[in-house]
Amino acid sequence: MTGARSRRSRLLFGTLMVILIGVGLVLIAYLTPLMSVRSTEVRDNKAVPTDEILWVAEVPEGTPLLQVDTRAVAQRVAAIPSVESVRVQRSYPSSLLITVTERTPVVIINEDTKVHVLDRTGVAYLNYDRRQGVPPEMLKLPELVTPTPGPTDPTTKATLEVVSGLPESLLRQVIRVSATSPVAIELTLTGKRTVVWGDSERGADKARTLGDILTRKASTYNVSSPDFPALK
Repeated sequence: MTGARSRRSRLLFGTLMVILIGVGLVLIAYLTPLMSVRSTEVRDNKAVPTDEILWVAEVPEGTPLLQVDTRAVAQRVAAIPSVESVRVQRSYPSSLLITVTERTPVVIINEDTKVHVLDRTGVAYLNYDRRQGVPPEMLKLPELVTPTPGPTDPTTKATLEVVSGLPESLLRQVIRVSATSPVAIELTLTGKRTVVWGDSERGADKARTLGDILTRKASTYNVSSPDFPALK
């Protein structure tokens, strides 16, 4: 009886010690500089400078890693217009890793002297004044013409889906993409050629069919029904 009680006491004592050691280690990590931020690494950024991301992140060196609010850091970095999404991770013992996904320019909108650059989701994340100059690579993007362009507009969404899915060989020929509704999308190509695309369904089939019939001279190519294309 006494032996059993003694074993239970030792087991209880051992369990208590493990808990106390665990709590102690957590407190050390949380309150002391032993596991604090000594470096912050930024990955996958190309257009957005690393210095800008670090400045916006606002993570002072010496901050204990467990005290870093990774969600708040991600929200601050995601506020940079050219950043689409952010992931912030603790890298023990003393580093913070910020991985960004940048927005990719898809189309432009011309508005008087302004040029707005939209990504695949319809967000106008870059804005230029023609009088102050626009990067040449942006002016090479197709122009978007829709009644109410924006990230929540169904017509804009359908049109951007079409442009984003075009193979590079076709995309290089697109000057303008216009639509009056999600099912009435048209492409204007170099050489004063028009493509009646229709809706955003079967994009790969339409692109393949268009590539085949573009070898024939015409002013209008209709691939709205890719199995039965027409041209005139």
